[in-house]
Order: sequence, then structure tokens, then C-alpha cells
Amino acid sequence: MKKNVQIKGTKNGIQIVLKDTASIEELETELLALLKDQKAAPYSGEKLPVQVQIGNRLFSEEEENRIESIIKEQSQMEINAFYSDVMTKEDAKKWKEQDQIFSLATIVRSGQVIQVSGDLLLIGDINPGGQIRSSGNIFVLGSIKGIVHAGFEGDEKAVVAGKFLYPSQIRIADQSFGFDSEDYKNIEDTELFSAYINDENKLVVDDVHTIRKIRPEITNFEGGR
Repeated sequence: MKKNVQIKGTKNGIQIVLKDTASIEELETELLALLKDQKAAPYSGEKLPVQVQIGNRLFSEEEENRIESIIKEQSQMEINAFYSDVMTKEDAKKWKEQDQIFSLATIVRSGQVIQVSGDLLLIGDINPGGQIRSSGNIFVLGSIKGIVHAGFEGDEKAVVAGKFLYPSQIRIADQSFGFDSEDYKNIEDTELFSAYINDENKLVVDDVHTIRKIRPEITNFEGGR
């Protein structure tokens, strides 16, 4: 019989590998025969999770259901996930969005909300009542008096850099820090700050140069000291 189906034990658990050059009918036939050969006595415990690797192909929902039914009915296993080496258009689009820096030159006025995927570079000011949101990092070349929300989808590794002035507010993931008290009314607009969530899971505001130390992956420049 052709070896279009293999069952392996890995450090991450059980894996079923389906050859990507075989048809769905060939895979079903061979998988059914292989599981029948390995089927043990009736088992009443919990099903064992298994990962199914399908290589350089994508299964339709119907094809996934057909494979899942065989495994569920003919073995003590149940599928935890299907893994493919092929990226869907939706995944590719999301990856591109997350990997790029969206640049924008404008003034964000009161009541205006700008939201992007990936990192955001804003060249301009954010007025009180204005807001920018990004799923990644945010860098602002201008005065910030509104709300800046980085990593709004839950990315606690996101950072923010810019001139934070009264009465601005920084948000990273689900944490926030406000410059809206009287203590910050006299901040000079020449001061650049960075904000990030530290190892103690606390949002902190620091010197802008701290970014290079706490998030070295942001830059690929290797010069300097």
C-alpha cells in the first residue's frame, strides 16, 4: 500500500501526516485501513488530541470533515488542528498588514479616530479629543494631546514614542497612563518619551532611547553604541 498517511509521535503529541500529492479519496482509503489495523480494545477514556499536517495544500471544510470523521470513528484520537504549509489569502493579507509601517501625515482633530493594522507612523499632531489606534507600535512626530492606543488587539509588546503633553493618554493593550493631571501641564514640547509594558506587567513612561534596549527587534540598524 502507498504510504500517503503516517502516524508519528512527537514531543508535541501525536501527528498524522497526509501526503499532499495524494487525492482525498486515496487519503481516506489509506487512513481508514491504517486506523483499523491499529485499533485497540474499546476505550472509554478521553480522546487523545492529534495534529494533522497536510503539507502544501489546503483542505476545504468538507474535506476536513471527511478526515475528521474517520479519525473520530476509527480511533481513540480527535483532531486538535489541521496544519498546512500554504498561507491563505486572508492570512497573507493579515501578515502583510502586521509587518508594514503605515505612515500618515495629518492633524488628528477632536472627535477623529484613526485605526490601522500593523505599526503606525504619524507625522503631525493629535489634538485633545483625537485618537489613533494601531495593532502594533505607534510613533508620533508631533505633539500628542489626545489618545494613543498601541497594541489594541492585545499586543503587550507594543511600544509608543512621541511628545506627550497635557492632557494626553497612552494605552497599550488593556493598560493606560494619563498625562491629564496638573503635574503634567508644564511639560515642554521638546521632550520625547517612550511607553511600554515592563517585565512586571506595568505600563511605564521613560526616555525615548529606552526603546532600543527593551525592544531591540524594532530596529535593524547595528551601528552606534
